[in-house]
Amino acid sequence: MATKKENEREALLAELDLHKLEFSALRQEILQLIESERQYLNMSLVAIGAGISLSAYIAGQDSFIVFLLFPFVFHILFWEMLKSIKSVMGISNYLLGFLIPRVNYILNFLGRTDQTLETLGWETHISSRKTMTKAEIFFASLSPSRHWIPILAVAASLFTYLLLSGSHGHAPTQYERWLIYVNLILLVWAGIQTTLIARSDSRRTKQSKKE
Repeated sequence: MATKKENEREALLAELDLHKLEFSALRQEILQLIESERQYLNMSLVAIGAGISLSAYIAGQDSFIVFLLFPFVFHILFWEMLKSIKSVMGISNYLLGFLIPRVNYILNFLGRTDQTLETLGWETHISSRKTMTKAEIFFASLSPSRHWIPILAVAASLFTYLLLSGSHGHAPTQYERWLIYVNLILLVWAGIQTTLIARSDSRRTKQSKKE
């Protein structure tokens, strides 16, 4: 008949196998999310190229409102990119806060050696880098990155509308004014979200150091 310690050991070994499967699944999910974000970035670049090639035709047809509707494509792409990166950060926090410490605890409990074992340490190593100051976070959030491509595309589209409509003597309609306001609000929101991502990454680094 198995003793209590043997049963506990078997339970921990079974849990370790489950965590191994979980880690592999989460790693695959992270890779898929990163690939999805890369695809959204490529779609943004394609949309920018399409907008540039059609801008002269749109201006010739006096369809200036298209420059106010087109940014919503980039708003959607940015939102999808944001969801992907937030999902990656959520998985990373779970790995760092629970899965990796639990696996290390089980290994050390089963091994019972004087030397402490630490496995799956890549996430801990990444999070142990120097904590960013507020100024560094601010400038990092403003530095060129993939998240700023759809944001700058929206800004360029609004600027193009103002430039071409002004040169053609076109007075914005009430509907066009509302579209300008909505795009500006979403543009500010996108900039704030990009800044929060940098701050959240720095906050996660501080927490990992305290632990």
